[in-house]
Amino acid sequence: MAMRVYIVGMMFLGLVQIAAPAGAAEETALREVERVGTSLHELDRAARAALKEAEGTRAFRRDDRVAGWVADRHPDGLSFTFVGMEPGSSQPLALYRTVIARSGRVLEDLRRLPGEPLDARLAAQFAASEQARLTQRTRCSNDEETLVLPDAEGWRAYVLPRAAFPDVYLLGGSYRVELSSSGDAVTGVQALASECVILQNKPTSGALLFAEDRATLPNELHVYISQQAGKPLYVTTTPNGRTWLIQEGRIHPVTGIPASAG
Repeated sequence: MAMRVYIVGMMFLGLVQIAAPAGAAEETALREVERVGTSLHELDRAARAALKEAEGTRAFRRDDRVAGWVADRHPDGLSFTFVGMEPGSSQPLALYRTVIARSGRVLEDLRRLPGEPLDARLAAQFAASEQARLTQRTRCSNDEETLVLPDAEGWRAYVLPRAAFPDVYLLGGSYRVELSSSGDAVTGVQALASECVILQNKPTSGALLFAEDRATLPNELHVYISQQAGKPLYVTTTPNGRTWLIQEGRIHPVTGIPASAG
């Protein structure tokens, strides 16, 4: 299927005004979107730092067994365990570990582990990550990252495409995959943006602009992208004609977009 790529944005003049408060159900939904989007940002930032720490070690770079990672949250940060399997085995093993603060600072240097099997919860998380990668979906990049968060009913795995250029964010091709507590059964798949739509981060822009053509509320991907870019993001949900400001992990309905944005 041919890949279509759009750069989406819009411009309004005038001052931004916070719109009337949303109803209770909408407020609850928005606070959950904020929480998950911020968790994705923190996990991704820490994962990038963990991978950089690991790749600084020659033994890790030369270890062909490494197939991915899992993360365990602690009060002071996230413990990243790099996972692999011996040839001919399907049992995931813990090969290396490092601890990273939520800010992305390395708290514990990478250390090699004796290669013991993962405990049940981390094994389920790794299975969820692998299962999400195999899910049938629209692919918008050959470079993807999968971030797995715990969910009340099991796991949520987010498959996020990476762009080749630092000033471009790929929103299309991003998926939320819901999985069972064992991680081996997909219970739901949801695209977080349409087709292979992209968002360009112009260095001269004070904020980002995006038109969401399928939903009536922003989702966790929008919160994540705003925090990744370090800029406010204005999202217009075209089915209901509403505009939202996402800034520092919070979502506010607004009535306009400043001329400096875009």
